Amino acid sequence: MMVDRVVHAGTIDRKTISDQVYDHIKRLILLGTLAAGEKVPEIRIADQLSVSRTPVREAVRKLASYGLVVLKPRSYAMVATISPRESRDISLVRLSLERLSFCTFASVATEEALAHLDDLAARCIEMNKIGDFAGAHELDSELHLTIAHGTGNAELFRMLRTIDAKLQLLRLKQHLPSHMLSKYFDQHKTLVELTREKRLAAIESLLEQHILHDLDFPEREAGGTSRFPRHAREERGRS
Repeated sequence: MMVDRVVHAGTIDRKTISDQVYDHIKRLILLGTLAAGEKVPEIRIADQLSVSRTPVREAVRKLASYGLVVLKPRSYAMVATISPRESRDISLVRLSLERLSFCTFASVATEEALAHLDDLAARCIEMNKIGDFAGAHELDSELHLTIAHGTGNAELFRMLRTIDAKLQLLRLKQHLPSHMLSKYFDQHKTLVELTREKRLAAIESLLEQHILHDLDFPEREAGGTSRFPRHAREERGRS
């Protein structure tokens, strides 16, 4: 069974048992050990971690609220899937939200906050170098959500956090090679520096490359036509 391949198997510290089970299952999903559309094996996970079914059910409900898991009424939970249409919609909506997030944050950011982002960017690159792609993607999400939270706009943060799970699923579906991920993660350093310098036009331009690659990569590799809507292709051509 797939869960037998988990990296951090073993008994869990019962002080924070529900949160740790949540982290455990989330990592199985982000590693691709539990694939999109696959049933979450709650009994096996409980046995493997030497816990009761209760914290596993709590963790699954939390993952469902996050969007990584879909609950089937009176039945079971399965890992969420994402369609090509959802991929396109998520990327385009995210671009608008991230532009607002970065540009708002640039006007209020302290050097302490920027230094923290520098650290997240460096750790993200290091995770990718050692092959911990799930860890790299988690740090990627943390960096972007830290910026959104730093804007002080609670609704903006809520919206970006809501689409974050779908974004994780999109990345899993793409299976980007390490060299492509390196280019993508390296852009974080530049984005933080541009934010430090308050170069808003440059931030918006780089964010377009940073985010819309989520749509473009499969077509570039296959040599097919772009899935970008016409207005998005025109905007890319002007940048």
